[in-house]
Amino acid sequence: MAGSTPQRGPRRTVSVYEGARTGELEDPLLPRWFVLLGLAAIPAAIGVLIWAFVAFGPEEVPVAARRPPPVEGSTLTTAVGDLNVGDLDPLELAPGCSLLEGIRAGGTAGDIDRIGRAVDELCELVLPGDIARRLQAFAQAGGVVRFAQFEATGVDSTLDTAGEVPLVLVNARLARGGTDPLWIGPLIVHDTTWLEEPVGTAAGALVAREAEAEICSRMFLPEDRSRACNDAAALLALDDPLAALEAEGFRP
Repeated sequence: MAGSTPQRGPRRTVSVYEGARTGELEDPLLPRWFVLLGLAAIPAAIGVLIWAFVAFGPEEVPVAARRPPPVEGSTLTTAVGDLNVGDLDPLELAPGCSLLEGIRAGGTAGDIDRIGRAVDELCELVLPGDIARRLQAFAQAGGVVRFAQFEATGVDSTLDTAGEVPLVLVNARLARGGTDPLWIGPLIVHDTTWLEEPVGTAAGALVAREAEAEICSRMFLPEDRSRACNDAAALLALDDPLAALEAEGFRP
């Protein structure tokens, strides 16, 4: 793991929603009722889907919709609504395999430790060739993993392609104690799939979920898997997961 002290870099914060705080996510948060009123005024289908996450929780959202397709013009591969991202400079990790050399983590020392543990666990796995290739490309590009607060609190993670390096943003609830830091690993695998797949397509979303489910099965016993792992398995168990994804707004 990196031994340096995280330093504050350029601010990358937009309007935020009530959610889990981490040490670098300390800005005042808007009250839930205020954001819900704002969401009620958004006519777009993606706004309705995000509202469903907030009002009802992910368990009542169709499994194919639990990772909403990106909003047109957005640099995020999964729609999360407004988000809050910390400003501590990322540090390079010291993973236990050459495959992931160059990967970085942002946040507090505790955040970096949790992310680093997930990365180390990925190093312990015998990875399928396509997954290994995408992870290595992410690491060689200096890819960063860090926590963020999402307005759509049921979404687990997203890839941001706006910067010079790819950035995996993980829901800040996984920075809390009481969650397994290893649950971050399959999310990194899911999001790095978009380095090769056309963003916003149902076929790409299916490949990403297949990769996530594969890592979940290799990393955890069934009773130890995260909700995201279970969501991936549930999607793949549908009679026609591709059609289900298209029905939720992903492109054919």
